[in-house]
Amino acid sequence: MATRTTTTSSNAQPAPIPGGVPTPRTYKTHLTPFLHRAFLSAALLALGPCYISAIFMSPSTTLWSLNPIGMTGLRTILLFLPVLAVFIIRVMNLHVGKRTTTSMAETLYIQVAASGIKTAATVGWYAFSAWMFGEVYIWSRSRRADLGWVDMGIAGYERPTVNENPILLRSVFVVLAVGQAVLHLARDYDRIAIEETEGRASQVQAEEVSRLPEPIQLLAQQLRPITGKVARLVIPGIVFSIPIYFMFIRRPAWNYLAYPIARVLVRQLPPNNGPTAIMHPLTLLWQALTASTILVVLWELSNAIFTIHVSRPPLKRGQPLTSEVKDASGVVLSRSRDPNGSLIRGLKAKKDVPRAFAFWELYLICTDPHFETRRKSIFADVDRKPLSSWQEISSLCLAEIAAISTRIRVAQEPSASASQQQQQVNSQQQRQMQSAPQFGLPRIARQSVLNDRAVVLPGRGGSARGGAGQALAAVGSAAKSIGQSPTPASGARKGSVAEYSRQAIEYGMNKAGNNTLLSGWQTRAVEFLRTPLGEPFRRTFARTVRAVVLGVPFSNGVDIVHASKSLTALAVISLKEDSFGQAQRDIASIIRVYTSSVLSIRNFIAGLPAHWTDVCFEDGQREVSTTANGNGELDEVRVVLEVLREGLEELMLAFGEYVEGLGLSKAEIRTVRETIGAGGQKRGSEMEKVG
Repeated sequence: MATRTTTTSSNAQPAPIPGGVPTPRTYKTHLTPFLHRAFLSAALLALGPCYISAIFMSPSTTLWSLNPIGMTGLRTILLFLPVLAVFIIRVMNLHVGKRTTTSMAETLYIQVAASGIKTAATVGWYAFSAWMFGEVYIWSRSRRADLGWVDMGIAGYERPTVNENPILLRSVFVVLAVGQAVLHLARDYDRIAIEETEGRASQVQAEEVSRLPEPIQLLAQQLRPITGKVARLVIPGIVFSIPIYFMFIRRPAWNYLAYPIARVLVRQLPPNNGPTAIMHPLTLLWQALTASTILVVLWELSNAIFTIHVSRPPLKRGQPLTSEVKDASGVVLSRSRDPNGSLIRGLKAKKDVPRAFAFWELYLICTDPHFETRRKSIFADVDRKPLSSWQEISSLCLAEIAAISTRIRVAQEPSASASQQQQQVNSQQQRQMQSAPQFGLPRIARQSVLNDRAVVLPGRGGSARGGAGQALAAVGSAAKSIGQSPTPASGARKGSVAEYSRQAIEYGMNKAGNNTLLSGWQTRAVEFLRTPLGEPFRRTFARTVRAVVLGVPFSNGVDIVHASKSLTALAVISLKEDSFGQAQRDIASIIRVYTSSVLSIRNFIAGLPAHWTDVCFEDGQREVSTTANGNGELDEVRVVLEVLREGLEELMLAFGEYVEGLGLSKAEIRTVRETIGAGGQKRGSEMEKVG
């Protein structure tokens, strides 16, 4: 992150640009403090589960274990380190939008090859979290738990031996860490679920069943799903970790970890003769079950708490993030010289996180009635260079929407490599045909075939009859040359024909054999794809549609929805708030882009052929309506399509009486009405009056 080194005081102003307008601050300067506050709030809330876990891990059952100042408080601080490791993973992999790969195998390839460093770091941080938790747990146990490195035995009767129980318990935690890392990446925990957060927040505000803070209410709603996730990881994790330990971990861990450490602690140990046996296996199983449950609960709660706080709306004291905030007495709490300029720079950001939050803030400004003053400033800011605020914002929103048609057009065009390969195949076939030996009768002529035009049109003699005579003469001379051409001997002719026939038969048999092998291979491949093992290799229709319409490698659906809703709200409200009449010049372009995007999506879904690996494809999957596509695979595409259609409908209803004067032809108006009607019959009677 670049830092500004020329600023010497907090009151220093940005350098002006030609035109007199100060250089706006980058959007990241507003977003970074917001994310820092979210991180600190999540950390404070995560101390609660750490404190409860420290109480359960206390060897004492008295009320003294509830005292946060004693050993319980120390365990709470130490247990926060595994939680902090999870927060580091989330910050490292933070992104907006769902993955848009065409198959699960492609997702695995991206995680291993393209993002291998981040994937390895995720596994490493989870392993560190599990190891740290294991050390705190074993340190908190009493001597009766038999989790020390050395078993001293009965004094005077038994010699000290190396204890294998702590090795097995630590191995269980590490295996659970690998499993949690895999689930973390598979479930895409690092995604900022903006659309889901908006829905949950509105539900909490509508119910108002509790006076608890909103993050706690949202966390309480996720307790039941978290319980299921914990059970699905802990039980299989313990079942699989025990054979993994005895097959791969036991001997190396004993030779290079357990025995050397125990030898340092107790010098009177017997020689290393390998692992002995597990002491008190039932007690160890209970310890592994309870400790693993606490560990996985901490992981899941940490992820949920981080997601809740980072996915909060970009507001600061109830105002947009880039706005200048003042308290009740008028003291400036957060200074912003150019709010619209900072917002525009956020909309232009290359990274997905700042751009997504900038579009989210723009959506709040345009749709929330509390931000009317800030919304009016977009139309009033006409002196900005090189374009006004309205022109900048509207062009950026249109670019986000128009990118849908661009991606669809690029996906439908044949690739250059495919066309080059086809040309190479065609040229190779032509060379093979030219170099192949000729058998049978000789060619009639080396000249090109005469067509009707050459026969009928008059030749150089000037008459049609002369041209026909020339053609007949050419044919006659060719026939005469055939009759006078020398023919090979009958034996040679028979030999050449027999040789040609034999080659043809062999070629046909080889071709038939190859077709049979190819057909058998395809049949076995299709049968494999129908099994659960073949599911990761299916390039499904829904995944392909999402990748093309919403973009790769992560979906831009949230940005498209916010851009469409923001632009529609600004265009409609411009009838009242646009005193300079800037918006009316762009209404026709907005309507054209909306219409083109809706038609492109519908035509692409209707005409896209299913990939041969999509063995479960049905024509009903092309329907993006709520009732037809109940599996939810195209829900995000359906939302984008419906938002664009509704925005187009609102624009036509608002500017219906002025639509012809805005530059739209009657054919375009008819296309717009058909586009709106194809998506639903809502307000159909009103749309009949438009145009």
